[in-house]
Amino acid sequence: MRFAVFLSAVALLTLSAGCDAVVSGQAVPASERPSSAARISGTTSLEFRKVVANASRVGGVGTGPPPSQAARQSLDTAEQTAAVRAIDCTPGRADPLAGHDDRALPLVTCGRTDNTAYLLEPEFLPGSEVTTATSGYDQRNQRWTVDLTFNAEGTKIWADFTSKNINQQVAIVLDSQVISAPNIQVAILDGVTQIGGKFTEQSARQLARQISGG
Repeated sequence: MRFAVFLSAVALLTLSAGCDAVVSGQAVPASERPSSAARISGTTSLEFRKVVANASRVGGVGTGPPPSQAARQSLDTAEQTAAVRAIDCTPGRADPLAGHDDRALPLVTCGRTDNTAYLLEPEFLPGSEVTTATSGYDQRNQRWTVDLTFNAEGTKIWADFTSKNINQQVAIVLDSQVISAPNIQVAILDGVTQIGGKFTEQSARQLARQISGG
């Protein structure tokens, strides 16, 4: 599912991981949107990584034998490429690496709800830097959204990353699987980030819960 992130007066992003969405730095006023919010409490398995490459395939099945866990976190470019081609991304398939990836190493993994294989850089931002995740309805743009805020350190890291990676994709990873993968269109300097697009109420609430650890 494809997501989009954009920055306006307050910052925008574009996400891609199963459904089209827009991420912006401007949250919709609470008076304009019923919301479901959660303060982050148990996000130790949540991480943010830059997307190096991705490949969508029919059915999710890769070519060749499944890559080993070591191959999925290899520093060797050839091994990484082979792992992306071979990994089985059939939705619902159990991942033996789930929650046990080394955050200091690259990662070959799948989208949780689609057939996309990803090659990701090492983690640049841990989920512990996210303070809140909120879902709600944007009355002005007539769409469901997910809003994120970061603590002071997270805001600095996020601002630096988004400033340097405009038009690049970032993956939000939970238990070693990609739950959202936005394209950054503008720098988000204040940490206030909104994900919007082709969400339903259910999918927006689900993403907010996943990010918040609930």
